[in-house]
Amino acid sequence: MKKFIGFLGLLLILASGPIIAGETTDLETALQKKKLLVLDGMKLSDETEVEFLPVYNAYQKDLIKSARTMSAIIVDFSKNYNALTNVKAQELLAKWLDEQQSKLNLKKEYVAKFEKVMSKKELMRYYQIENKLESIVDNELRKAIPLAK
Repeated sequence: MKKFIGFLGLLLILASGPIIAGETTDLETALQKKKLLVLDGMKLSDETEVEFLPVYNAYQKDLIKSARTMSAIIVDFSKNYNALTNVKAQELLAKWLDEQQSKLNLKKEYVAKFEKVMSKKELMRYYQIENKLESIVDNELRKAIPLAK
């Protein structure tokens, strides 16, 4: 449970965003590192990279919104963990499933946007990289969040 509470601190950073304009937050640093990893893995031409980055940046902003929603669900679960009722469990599960579907819809929506700026092979490679990075985060969540009692 201590690991879970510690991980919630990280999620709260994600949910809160920058506190002071111009201040570099852990989230901004993480997003910059992620962008560098993605660009390194993509090996795009200079021309394609210039077209890719605005779409990528918009997609990341939308993914952050999704992460904040998921963070709120996890925080709600943590607050109710010791006294979780069937009604609350049903509510949390419904919210979680809705957010999973919303995230899938977002991924599908951005396929069309990315197709305008890169080849289909490059797009597939990008989604593979994004999926690998997402899997790392998801794995950490799995380790940190206890099963419902």
